[in-house]
Amino acid sequence: MNGCENEMGFIIFLLVLAALYLLEVYVLTDTKYFWVGGILPLLIDILTIFLMVASKSYSFHDFAMVFLVFFGTLCIWGYGDDRHKKKNGIKKDK
Repeated sequence: MNGCENEMGFIIFLLVLAALYLLEVYVLTDTKYFWVGGILPLLIDILTIFLMVASKSYSFHDFAMVFLVFFGTLCIWGYGDDRHKKKNGIKKDK
């Protein structure tokens, strides 16, 4: 595999990541029910765990990446929910 294919794979990864982010923040969390925005992050987290178990790879690096995925999806879901509350004038939960 040459360098051009690696760069293209990384660009595709970034485009998919950006599309998922936009879908989460501007579509899924823009509903009346806050849990709808949690569906995509939950599916991504389950897929991440499945891929880790299927590859039988349990190194520190793998656990760190799973932690980053969990933290990232949680942050995106929270940002989308906060944006929805601010847009619709909903008061924050106490």
